[in-house]
Amino acid sequence: MSELGYEKRGHAAWLTLNRPERLNALDTTLKEKIVEAAVEASVDPDVWVVVVRGAGGKAFCVGADLKDMAERDRTGGRPSTPMLEVGRNVHEAVLEIPKPTVAVVEGYALGGGCELALACDLRVAADDAVFGMPESTRGMGANFGSVLLPRLVPRAIAMEMLYFGERVPAARAMEIGLVNRVWPKAELARRAQQWVDELLTRAPLALRRYKEMALKGWELPVPANLRLNAGPNPYLSEDRVEGATAFTEKRPPVWRGR
Repeated sequence: MSELGYEKRGHAAWLTLNRPERLNALDTTLKEKIVEAAVEASVDPDVWVVVVRGAGGKAFCVGADLKDMAERDRTGGRPSTPMLEVGRNVHEAVLEIPKPTVAVVEGYALGGGCELALACDLRVAADDAVFGMPESTRGMGANFGSVLLPRLVPRAIAMEMLYFGERVPAARAMEIGLVNRVWPKAELARRAQQWVDELLTRAPLALRRYKEMALKGWELPVPANLRLNAGPNPYLSEDRVEGATAFTEKRPPVWRGR
């Protein structure tokens, strides 16, 4: 497997960060591969859900590869600035995947790794998961996290996480609404697969519409958001007809994504 695994399981694309020897830290190559995978999953009509996880069991992702960063600084390389570079920002690329996204977190999700989890719509975690935004202790800016985190958890809690850079264990992350589920580490892979499989039984066009309406209308006034009409129109789809027919025939629907 390369630095990023890409596996299709039915209608789900599973992206696996595969630098376990560096706790899946984000170097330039891995970030580029995540962006490429986000585009691939976005345009593939056979992919209905995207899952992001880390290899090795010790970390989802610990963020930027600080060893590489320090070496670049030592040799006089130019530091990168979020949103100003030629390449697309990795977190924004994941955020804008027009399909449901799930982060499966075990071990550390720190800095840019925590931001990668924030970029996903749903987050499930092992009971050993630890979330944190330690950029204030490293002289960095948490560009993505400083925007997303206050929108996902109460503002005071978000600002405390950003200001102090302290780590948040899985149980606390569940309390503040940062994650959707916490399961025992030994059960994470099985439970996450079951959760994704269950999600795939829902109408894919409806899920895509939810994603795009929620994302594109995030800060619009309610009347404007209601009229946004973003994403595919499930009301005119074959799947809507199938959903009603399956209900009357008392059988599970067979979705086609059209």
